[in-house]
Amino acid sequence: MKPAAPLPSHSALRTPHRRVQRIGGAATLALCCLALTACGPDVQGSPKPPSAFGPVQSSWFGCPSLQGVYAWPPVEPGGVRGSLPFFTGSPEMQVWVQQQRGETTLRTRTVNRARNVRTSLTRQWSLVTYGGAQARCSSGMFDLVPQTVSPDKEPGASGVLQGFRLALLKDGGLAVGKRTVSTGNKGSYFSWGGQSYGSYDAPDVETWTWLKLARTAAGDSEPPVIDAYVPGATAP
Repeated sequence: MKPAAPLPSHSALRTPHRRVQRIGGAATLALCCLALTACGPDVQGSPKPPSAFGPVQSSWFGCPSLQGVYAWPPVEPGGVRGSLPFFTGSPEMQVWVQQQRGETTLRTRTVNRARNVRTSLTRQWSLVTYGGAQARCSSGMFDLVPQTVSPDKEPGASGVLQGFRLALLKDGGLAVGKRTVSTGNKGSYFSWGGQSYGSYDAPDVETWTWLKLARTAAGDSEPPVIDAYVPGATAP
């Protein structure tokens, strides 16, 4: 009779178990990271206008018309910085929105309140027109499809997309939302001592900021020029 083989020591039994635990933990972490990317972007801010702006105007079909004349600067700044869907080059401006034949045109021009300042900008419109694939109606609000604002990025590097949302408010004002999407982000499975180990595709980061413009006219026709200049005046 052959002698019975010795049983494995207690430590030998535990070693595979520990290894399985480590492998299982890493697999769970990887699955969690993949799940994060599959759940959509990390949204900061709200895709809807702040409640302080008042309720949004609804429509039975599509989006309500945004046509009208609005005043710049905003009555509710809301934290929007940088570019907007229309030109902004003066402290005070008229913003004229027209919608016809599937196109939306946003015009801006300077308002001059000083009697001793002469400028031709009060009579010259800057304009941007959106139509076709650039714009769509979404949840009763008018979306301008995000465009790349960092074309110099290397392929595979993180980039930035920027879009806008326009919403007519029940008080006649215009809510302007700015949507910034950071893409191509990376995350690490583990960090220790300033070093990162392993990487995965992290979710996009979508940031929303809003401002509100007050309505000043219906916009069916070109609004009158606002220019206080008086020849010979020496004081505002």
